[in-house]
Amino acid sequence: MKTILLLAIITPSQLTFNGEEIRELNEAVFDAVYAKPEMNVFHNVVGGIKAKKQIAILGRINGLTGKGSGGCSPTEDTNTITMSEKFWNPVTVSNNLPSCWTDLMESFFIYGTNNGIKKGDLTKTDFWNFLLERMQDAVIEEVLRIVWFSDTAAADVNASPAGVLTAGTNTAYFNKLNGFWKQIFAIVAADSNRKTAGIASRNGQASYALQEFTSTDTTNRVVTNTLLNMRFGADFRLRGEAGLLYVVTQSVADQYERELIADKTVYSSEALENGIKVLKSGGVTVIGFQFWDRIIREWYDNGTTYYLPHRALLLTKENMQVGTEEEGNFSEFESIYDAVTKKNYLRTEYSIDAKIILDYNIQAAY
Repeated sequence: MKTILLLAIITPSQLTFNGEEIRELNEAVFDAVYAKPEMNVFHNVVGGIKAKKQIAILGRINGLTGKGSGGCSPTEDTNTITMSEKFWNPVTVSNNLPSCWTDLMESFFIYGTNNGIKKGDLTKTDFWNFLLERMQDAVIEEVLRIVWFSDTAAADVNASPAGVLTAGTNTAYFNKLNGFWKQIFAIVAADSNRKTAGIASRNGQASYALQEFTSTDTTNRVVTNTLLNMRFGADFRLRGEAGLLYVVTQSVADQYERELIADKTVYSSEALENGIKVLKSGGVTVIGFQFWDRIIREWYDNGTTYYLPHRALLLTKENMQVGTEEEGNFSEFESIYDAVTKKNYLRTEYSIDAKIILDYNIQAAY
């Protein structure tokens, strides 16, 4: 069960304090952050989205053309152009983290606080720099979680009606908007051709252990075949796009690599600047997005199985759009010290939405 508690930002008792421990932040060892792609690797960030805004989609001319013979008083054609629309509808997301200098008592951070009447102001201390650095990483993950996993109808497995979130999850973290996965499920429901079979059989197993890929899967090249079938089963318009990418859970990327090794298939592996691993073989680029795995395994766990732990998408980044007021505002922070209450606040706030623009320009397996 996941329980969210409102506590001080740090708990000094987690570190022994006797007055002779480390005294500066640069003496501490930092937990490494998880590798994450830059937003523009397989998303297109669209700025200037402040309120509800139309996305107009202009179709092709329907039906055949060219039946006329060029004679006098030619018959008028009845072709039409279908148009459709979607709407940006951004929501506001915010954080407000409070802290007081007394939270730092009995921790080495106390050595970096100001003296006398200014002791309460933490906004120009090593502690605050540490908090900013940690929060920057948290907000990146927050944005990715919202644009991919948000569902306005989000519910946990014990709710009525039951959802798919881990029992006890605070749905406020998952119900801001309808993110990419919610949209993908709706696209597949409307057009089953947008989903490719293969890894679904492993997702549907009855336990964590049975959901794992096996040596038989490696022999049968289950992921390799799934990825190929996704490309060959995709809409011809998607197949004709430049810059096609497979974005997959790390579990799928790892299994794909196992199959390439087992088949003695030539492939290359490279790491992007942010540590994201990319596999390339036969003109196919596969990006393992382990952020999906981490969210699914922690927040989509019913106690017996994970909800769709293996996923793959064939996409173009231009079709996966993230709308915001301005791209840079994800990393903007406001530091406030209230001299009356002697509290410090670290605040973030931004507007965001996510849209798959053309429904046919996606192919999914899950």
